[in-house]
Amino acid sequence: MINYKSILILFTGLLLNACNPEMGRLPLESDVGCLRKELSSSDHPSFHMAANFCQKTKNHILQPLNLKNAPDLQKKAEKAGIAYCS
Repeated sequence: MINYKSILILFTGLLLNACNPEMGRLPLESDVGCLRKELSSSDHPSFHMAANFCQKTKNHILQPLNLKNAPDLQKKAEKAGIAYCS
């Protein structure tokens, strides 16, 4: 017999995770930490791709990356035309 309650809970969990605007980021991970992690992996070969992965959203609007104390990343963001705050 199929346990519909378990299937419903699993399906709901999948739907909620699919709607996560910061999927792939670790909880409480800083923008600088996320960028450094993504740039060191082969998953995101360019700064632009890594920045798109790491940018947070608020009400479906991309927020500027918080790149305080990371002048190297600030230069890359400026070169790529990506909004950041320092």
